[in-house]
Amino acid sequence: MKKPSLKVLLYRHHPEYKFCLDLRPFGKGRKFFKTRADADAERLRQSTLLERHGREAIGLPQWELSDFITAKRKLADYGWTINDATEFSIDHLENIRRCKITVTQLADEVVEAKRKDGRSAKYINDLRLKLKRFCQDFGIRPVVAVGPEEIDKWLRGLDCSPKSRADYRANIGVLFSYAERLQMIDRNPVLRTAKPKLVDSPPEIFTVDELQALLEAARRIAPEVLPMLAIGAFTGLRDAEIKRLDWDEVNLVRGYVEVKAAKAKSARRRLVPIQPNLAQWLAPFNATKGPVVPVNARKKLDAVRQATGLARWPKNGLRHSFASYRLAACHDAPRVASELGHTSPQMLYSTYRELVLPEEAELYWQIAPADEAKNVVTFAAS
Repeated sequence: MKKPSLKVLLYRHHPEYKFCLDLRPFGKGRKFFKTRADADAERLRQSTLLERHGREAIGLPQWELSDFITAKRKLADYGWTINDATEFSIDHLENIRRCKITVTQLADEVVEAKRKDGRSAKYINDLRLKLKRFCQDFGIRPVVAVGPEEIDKWLRGLDCSPKSRADYRANIGVLFSYAERLQMIDRNPVLRTAKPKLVDSPPEIFTVDELQALLEAARRIAPEVLPMLAIGAFTGLRDAEIKRLDWDEVNLVRGYVEVKAAKAKSARRRLVPIQPNLAQWLAPFNATKGPVVPVNARKKLDAVRQATGLARWPKNGLRHSFASYRLAACHDAPRVASELGHTSPQMLYSTYRELVLPEEAELYWQIAPADEAKNVVTFAAS
């Protein structure tokens, strides 16, 4: 039988990788290279490796050679090679070793992995805090030793609302999902715990009168916070997105607010149209530079709220208000979902449909500075 040789071959089936080193006769695959120099260097490395292994094989005792041949024959019945079996065994042993990892060790690994994945600082911080609380009770335990029953009992023992308990469950689920993906465990135990029942209540929104009073109070008392309030109410940007927004991304001439991918929760860029009434609120700030949210914004907002006399401040009220009144005005859930940065209109339509009346929506999109309200174009007309 002709002895196989290592040669660099021309490869004509790829526009960049022009050279190939065929290692299949030696129990390996093919390697491809952009330059002949790289291919020749690898050929020399493989040749040296084969010669060294050949010398080592000569010095092997007969019983080791016999074991090798026996193993090779047994594996051949399953279509496996010695290398296949070796990689499988190492992977199996590595999984056993990793099964000894503790909950605290894995939590640190998960947080770092999510950070490298580009998740937001808010997400990372919330994940870290939730896992830290879980580690207080389970930190020294091996990951494989934590079962669904005790996780379920631990979740029920938390002194918090069902919504907060659901948040803990979700974050702990991230931890064990990571372990499952790395084959440390067979199945995520959190999936077998009870989901807290959450009351499906409609989102809270501002009334037309409340929002008009809020914006007018901001214009009188702390005009520097007026843009962030108006942008939230009439574009639906998330609070975190507004905090990252710069005036360079508010284009009054072309009539849109740009949410860059790096600043969006969904990590996708989107353009939200500036409605006519929002343009009037922002007109005095046309030449402003820097961040939209001013320094000490929280303190200034408290003063505005106190001056307005609002008895309540709906959670995410500005964004919820935009979604409700916008949908009622245009009846186009896909468009509104796109402006909000949602991937699907399904949740939007089921949550905000018929939350406000059409006549209320018309008034909402006429909210403008008091001395200019008579000049605003109604939303339906736009």
